[in-house]
Amino acid sequence: MYIKIKDGIITYPYTIGELKSENPNVSFPQAITNEVLENFGVYPVESVEVTDDYTKNIVEGTPTLSGSVYIQTWNITDATEEEINIKIAEKWLEVRDMRDSLLSQSDWTQFQDSPISGSTLTEWQTYRQSLRDITSQSNPFDLVWPSKPM
Repeated sequence: MYIKIKDGIITYPYTIGELKSENPNVSFPQAITNEVLENFGVYPVESVEVTDDYTKNIVEGTPTLSGSVYIQTWNITDATEEEINIKIAEKWLEVRDMRDSLLSQSDWTQFQDSPISGSTLTEWQTYRQSLRDITSQSNPFDLVWPSKPM
């Protein structure tokens, strides 16, 4: 992750591929050092993790210079009720897709010719029912997924 600052114009995000494309007549070394990058007004940006909170709108801002290092910034605002509801609905779709995939991966356990039986079969049936019931939990961002039997 890089930032380019040339003639007061900031380009962010910026990539090494863009640098090479903009300078086709320059032969860059295989490992480009920060010193080489600085000659082109390009600087690395230190990433900063941000918590994923569905009640917030999180948008990446322009990195800020802290000492001699550019630091990634985030603009965080409260989401409206409508935005929160949209995020929840989208998350439930993701949950259902994951649930359906996990059910599909365990279908073989329920076939008559399955090599499992007895208490192991019961564990798989309980697991599959727990997957089906996953959407009865109240918050798709705070789910407790069942453990797959061994």
